[in-house]
Parts: sequence; structure tokens; C-alpha cells
Amino acid sequence: MTKMSDRAKRKRQPAVPKRATEVIEISKLTDHPDNYRGHSQDQLDHIKSSIRANGVYRNVIIAKDNVILGGHGVVQAARQMKLRKIQVIRLPWKSTDPRSLKVLTGDNEISRLAGVDDRALTNLLKKIKESEGVDLMGTGFDEQMLAALVMVTRTSDEIEDFDAAAEWTGMPEHDPGNKAYRLIIQFRNEDDRLSFMKHANIDSDNLKAYTRGGQHWSTWWPPKERNDLASVRFEDGETDAEETPS
Repeated sequence: MTKMSDRAKRKRQPAVPKRATEVIEISKLTDHPDNYRGHSQDQLDHIKSSIRANGVYRNVIIAKDNVILGGHGVVQAARQMKLRKIQVIRLPWKSTDPRSLKVLTGDNEISRLAGVDDRALTNLLKKIKESEGVDLMGTGFDEQMLAALVMVTRTSDEIEDFDAAAEWTGMPEHDPGNKAYRLIIQFRNEDDRLSFMKHANIDSDNLKAYTRGGQHWSTWWPPKERNDLASVRFEDGETDAEETPS
């Protein structure tokens, strides 16, 4: 049996359709009724900061009937900014078409399959923060989130505690004050985490994610204004389950 030529293989593959961008009035766009991912005001503030600095540089995908398939957060931020128009890519299917639903789901979920080197991320964020005239707004992180991430990505020989992590990040208003007590809790899955939050009466609005993968959170207990994001940490890591957190 002869091997199939590269040319024959290309003929068997479906052609990727070219999609032209268009500019549309935001008032004509509709959120997809099946979209299950929400956007906190904190996230929207970061998106708005990015739009102000760089414009809208990610593709907003819409269906044939002007329903959003990808980029709900970008559109929501643009609405808050009172923008009138936005650039989109229109797909030739109705929003109820299974192919549209697949785009909606993929836009939300494919990114979670990526691996994140949290240590490298902290180094990158520090470079940004130390650049003249540039802050972390628009990256999805702030100084306290960065300090909390630094603390869990470095050994005690490098970073002894949250105070040292805050110093490493150069937090300008760092006040050691009274040392807070901290508890690290790890969960086997998302259901266990949600069950714990329910029993502990922890409102999700009081949690703040400090990794891009959304698998690490921090909060105060009892709930208070979040000025020290390392008081309680929920982690989805690979630490030995028999190891007692301290």
C-alpha cells in the first residue's frame, strides 16, 4: 500500500473558512443565554484598564444573529465604558446551532487545559511592576495577589512569610502590624471546595483568586476588607495529602 501524498492529505482536510472582521454597534449584541461563566467587577476593571491602554485586541466572536459566543467579558467591560462600537468576527451559524455552542464552550474552557509556571509568572509580574510608569492593572493581578502568589511558589529559605513576600514585590504601603494566623486547606475537587465554603458560610464575593488558572483563592475569616490576601488560602496543588498545613 502506497503512502498518501501530502497533497492528497491536504485535499481530504476540510478547508478552514476565512473570517473577516466587522465593526458593530454594541447595543445590537446580545449575551448568549447559555453562557455559564460570569465576570466579577474586579475582572472587568482589569479588562477596562487594558482596553484604555491598548484598545480591544482580542477577538469577540458572534453568531449570525448577533449573539455573543466568545468575549462576553470584553463586551461587558466595553458597555461599562460606554463604548458605542466594537470589532467582531461573525460566524455563519445561529446561536442555537451546536457548532456555535461548541465555540461558546471552547472559548470558556480550552484555556484551563494550559499549564502555568507560577514561579515564572511572579518573575514576569515583578518585571512589569518595576517598570517605570507601568502598574499591574490590566494583568489580572494586583500587588497583594502577587505577594500571596510569591509566598506559595517559593521555599521558606527564599520567602519566610507573607511580610517577606510583600517586601519582595515592593508593596509601597507594607505595614507588618500584628502577624496574622494562616491556614492552608487543599481540596480533592471543586465540589469539596464549594461544600466547605457553604458550611463555613464563605461568600464567593469575599474570595480573591491569585493565580491565572483560578485554582488558588484567599480570604479573611471572619470576612473583612481584603487588605491581607494570605490569611486563608485554598489551593489545588500536588502537595502530599498527609502533610499537615501550618
